Amino acid sequence: MQAERPHRGWVRLLTVLVGLLTVLAICSSWVDRQVFDTKEWGDTSLEMLQNPQIQDQIANFAVDELYANIDVDAELNEILPGDLKSLSGVAAGGLRQVADQGAKKALENDRIQALWRKANEAAHKTLIDIIEDRSEVLRTSGGEVRLELRPLIIEVASQVGLGKQARDNIPASVGNIDIVNSDELSTVQTVAKLIHGTALATSLLAVLLLALAVWLSPGYRWLTLLWLGVTLILAGAIVLIVRSVAGGVIVPELADVDVQPAARAAWDIATDLLRSIAWTVIWSSLFLFLLSWLVSPVKPAAKAREFLAVPFGRYPGPTFGLLGLVAFIFLLMGAADQRGFLVRLLIVILLGIGSWMFRRQLMLEYPDANLDGLRGFGDRTADSVRRAWSGRPKNLPKIFGTGGSEGAAASDAEEQPTAVLPETAAGKPGDQAKAASEAPTEVVEPAAPPAPKPSVSEGDRLEQLERLGRLRDSGILTDEEFAEEKARIREAGK
Repeated sequence: MQAERPHRGWVRLLTVLVGLLTVLAICSSWVDRQVFDTKEWGDTSLEMLQNPQIQDQIANFAVDELYANIDVDAELNEILPGDLKSLSGVAAGGLRQVADQGAKKALENDRIQALWRKANEAAHKTLIDIIEDRSEVLRTSGGEVRLELRPLIIEVASQVGLGKQARDNIPASVGNIDIVNSDELSTVQTVAKLIHGTALATSLLAVLLLALAVWLSPGYRWLTLLWLGVTLILAGAIVLIVRSVAGGVIVPELADVDVQPAARAAWDIATDLLRSIAWTVIWSSLFLFLLSWLVSPVKPAAKAREFLAVPFGRYPGPTFGLLGLVAFIFLLMGAADQRGFLVRLLIVILLGIGSWMFRRQLMLEYPDANLDGLRGFGDRTADSVRRAWSGRPKNLPKIFGTGGSEGAAASDAEEQPTAVLPETAAGKPGDQAKAASEAPTEVVEPAAPPAPKPSVSEGDRLEQLERLGRLRDSGILTDEEFAEEKARIREAGK
């Protein structure tokens, strides 16, 4: 068994390492995109604001800040006429309910959502500039990253007629949420840079180890590809399970009971990219299953390889040109992300090497492949269709009860065989016997012996030998394989 499956232990170890690295690559890639991609951060924040549970919490926060910085009772006391000034307190309480509803309605407005996204992207850009040391933020603001929501609070106040009072009375510091403090800055920089490098390293290493496992399993590569596909599915499933379990643990720990629905929604939205990456890995494993079947020893796979031997063997230029076009499109799809582009480039290079090895194997397995097999398959299919059509039921009117009694009678008449009797059948019994005695006797001649199988002509043998020589000169056949095929051709010519 060891001789049939060389390097089996190493292949198993590499398969396990591919699974572990895939889990790390998925998680680190998600964090990398959320931390370093400002557009992704803006899209996520906007999706959060559009969630009803999160909208309720933001609206409550905005109204709380508004009432904490504006004496609504005093403002209403100045606005209301003399007899109604005593009702300013009641009006302020009622206005609070109106403000809550107005704030929720305002957060659905495109203009408010644009302010929210702009504030989040500005805070994120500041964070990236600090991490990568690309700005003067450290000197101007002490390295603090804040999310400024004062414009949002003023817009909410405008919805209830207190916009001027909000602009005049709300300080610039109100509505600022600290994301990173200067004391935490060095830790954030270290962790972020570590994750940024880990995402690329784990992705590239996982692809390389996958290719190495396939290389080290000659004779059973189809099994290796099959188990690698299963490993990728397990890695993606583990990430999805951890995402679900972590959300059930983290949200109750960090959020109060009354805001847990919004916190849960925020967790689902923030980790939606993680779920998307995991599912991409799971769907990519189907490609490994397809390759596993294609190189497997089952009969349908052998027929598929025989068919592919024609374009790979007779038309390698157009075939590899088409594969190159597909690879180019695949690279363009990841051009916006530097890490993703490098991973895709490595995959294309490895698949190119694998395609060349696959062509070599096809030439060894089917050196004389042509389209005769495909034509034969088409002819057999056409014959089957013709036989099925000729064997169709002829009495369809009778079966389906259509055509009336005349149609059924005509159909029955068509199906009844008509016996053709000789003229002597109408005569007497003696005449019948006389006719039978005068009938010519049929002589059965013995079958001719089968013709001897023609031997292979000298011209055919020379053509086959020349083809073998070309395959050896091109490097597809080794000297030992060339000698074996040459001996077989000479034996067939005797």
